[in-house]
This record gives sequence, structure tokens and C-alpha cells, in this order.
Amino acid sequence: GRCGEYSMLILRFFRALGHEARWVVDWSDHVWAEICLDGNRWVHIDPCEAAIDNPLLYQSWGKTQTYIMAFHAFHPTKRSRQRHQEETLQQQCIEDVTEAYTSDNSTVIKERRDEDDGLVQSSL
Repeated sequence: GRCGEYSMLILRFFRALGHEARWVVDWSDHVWAEICLDGNRWVHIDPCEAAIDNPLLYQSWGKTQTYIMAFHAFHPTKRSRQRHQEETLQQQCIEDVTEAYTSDNSTVIKERRDEDDGLVQSSL
């Protein structure tokens, strides 16, 4: 599928330009990227769909999101190096971002998963 190649390419472009970026995987069938703006907000970027900051796009397709994970490897940049050195908590490399991509509440997502939330969190 082209979505994997396009999303990985845009991820690498963002990193080459000095931005923090991560790869997002919808376990059902799609991938895209996110870019961190202002050091605190992850913005949805889907080069396959020409979509920017439209996280509910996939819900509008009729999808019921179950597992959407963001994979982030911290790559210090000039802008982020000082902030990173000041952080005291270890940055999470895999994050469950399902709630950001659906208007369903956490209870509905948990029921859809049919898995213990503790198991999901410990797996990350």
C-alpha cells in the first residue's frame, strides 16, 4: 500500500527539517504521520489523503477505531535539545492515541477492544 511509503517519507522529511515527528498506525489498515508543533501539540498529517489536522477523517469513513498507536523515537534538534534536557520524565516511545482519532469516549473504546485496559497499558 502507498500509505505506508508516503507516511514514512513525510516523517523523514519532517525529521530532516529538524521537527519532532512520529508514525501513527491504525491497526485495522492505515498509517500516517504526526508533527509536533510548539513542542506540545501533535498534528495529524496524512499525505495519502492530503489531510492536515483532520483527526476525525477516518471516523467519517465509517471506521470504528480500536487500536491507533503512535511510534516516536526522540531525535534531538536544535529547538528541542534544551527542552529535552530539562525533562525529568522518560519520554514514551509508543503511545495509545486512539482517543485523538475518534469522538467515541474511552468507555466505548475499551468495550470495543474487549481487552483489559491494564493489559493494553502494560504492553506499551
